[in-house]
Amino acid sequence: MITSAKDLLFSSHSLDRSRHSTSSDGEEEELSWSHHGGDSILASPNGSCPNTNTLLVIDSLQLSLFYKASIDLKPMQEKPEEGPAKFSSFTIFRLQYILAYIGIMLADGLQGTHLYVLYEGYGFSPASLYSLGFVSGAFSSPFIGALVDKFGRKKAAVLYCILEIIINYMEQHPILIGLVLSRVIGGLTTNLLCSCFETWLVTEHRKRGFKEESLEIILRDSGIVSNSAAVISGLLAHYLAASLGPVGPFQGAVVTTFFALLLVSSLWTENYGDSGVQSRTGAFKTISTNSNISRVGIIQGLAEGSLQTFIFLWSPTLHKLASNAPKTNIGLDQNGEPAYGLIFGAFMATAVLGGFIAPLSRKKIAKFIASTVGGNTQTMDCNNRFDCNDGIDPKPVHILCSLSYALSSMLLFVPCVVQEASPRAFSFCLVSFLFYEFLVGIYVPNEGVLRSIYMPTESMCSTMNILRVITNIAVAIGVFSTTFVPIKASFAALSFMMLSAAILQLSLIPELKQSFSKRLQDLDLAFICLVLVEVVLTMMVS
Repeated sequence: MITSAKDLLFSSHSLDRSRHSTSSDGEEEELSWSHHGGDSILASPNGSCPNTNTLLVIDSLQLSLFYKASIDLKPMQEKPEEGPAKFSSFTIFRLQYILAYIGIMLADGLQGTHLYVLYEGYGFSPASLYSLGFVSGAFSSPFIGALVDKFGRKKAAVLYCILEIIINYMEQHPILIGLVLSRVIGGLTTNLLCSCFETWLVTEHRKRGFKEESLEIILRDSGIVSNSAAVISGLLAHYLAASLGPVGPFQGAVVTTFFALLLVSSLWTENYGDSGVQSRTGAFKTISTNSNISRVGIIQGLAEGSLQTFIFLWSPTLHKLASNAPKTNIGLDQNGEPAYGLIFGAFMATAVLGGFIAPLSRKKIAKFIASTVGGNTQTMDCNNRFDCNDGIDPKPVHILCSLSYALSSMLLFVPCVVQEASPRAFSFCLVSFLFYEFLVGIYVPNEGVLRSIYMPTESMCSTMNILRVITNIAVAIGVFSTTFVPIKASFAALSFMMLSAAILQLSLIPELKQSFSKRLQDLDLAFICLVLVEVVLTMMVS
């Protein structure tokens, strides 16, 4: 590596330049520079040394060249090295995010396992209270993102932790007004959880100048860590509930959230988006003028809405089917009831496995695409998006998400076709739920990659929260409807939502988008046929 001006001027082993100098007798003689062993020698062709004046002139010229070269090289010398130092800084950044995220996900998993059981034990309607949180989230979504962008993502994460500690404390007491208030605040914190952490990560990652490919690594890691933490929280919740009752997991959530609060406060640095009204206005304009972003929002809203509704439905579904299952079935405790904590842990374990499989699946799809188009894969055109993430090809991500959504649609339809009186119904549904969570582990990190590709960094939090209105409304309607709609009909609706997401996801691929526009009538006909088939099957099994 070049370390000095001298090395720059004499970088070759032997350097000769013709010069002319006037000798003592007035004749011109040719002088040459030669570089031997790092020393520069000025000599005439006949081997004699030039006169003193010539040496002084040449020495002055040499010093001036050295000075200029050293100035030109200064930025080069100060430029940070690529390699171990760069890797080390990325590793530190990666741990700063992941460690805090572990605490957040542990707390979220602890309170999620026994929420339905807790509300039912208090004598209140679990569906009404659970849906209230999403109604609150739907109303607050358009405003939360703009405030987070304006006041800072780190402050928003700290606020999330404080509010979650308050919520988990209130959940431990059977006071209706406290539970209602906790669910209203829970709607706000859910929006913060689904936006401020990811936007802090994406913005900070780009601000520190890391490669875009490494962002996918952290998004994958966060998915794996999230599900791994949920596995641990499921096991921990099972033992806390056994020793402290249904409030035990919520007491554990207070401790883990406080741990996350300390990490975020001490390790994270602040970053911002656009301010206030500008952020919200920019987000609305972005969504209304860019069909890709609006479609990504609708697709991911349908997928997350289905997931959040499933989180509410799986426990009463398995509880209902457990009565006809043999007492020795895997997934039942010694009393013949579903082992909620262990089942939740198993869900998260399969999701972890899906997280590990996700990048491998995407690479396999990318190779398949390359082989079918002659090795000519293209990354997204920078003119069609806000932040150019070179090296990320969205086409394999679209295909992988679409396949995952379509398979999820089939798995969520299983409760609609099983016979409740069958002793195998419990096992069939449990296995289908496990495979569904495996697919969730695959598509969730890829959804994060698509958001980083399509959504502008400056107003990313506002854009994500405005689009979360779709999720909140879908979950609120879906959960509340379970009070007067059969569970089978609810799962049929979830299946339909995932099928719609799969079809819409394919429309984001440019080649298929053109094909869709040419064959729109055929697509609509096929889509209507699939809907009719699901409706007929639902009516037959209801």
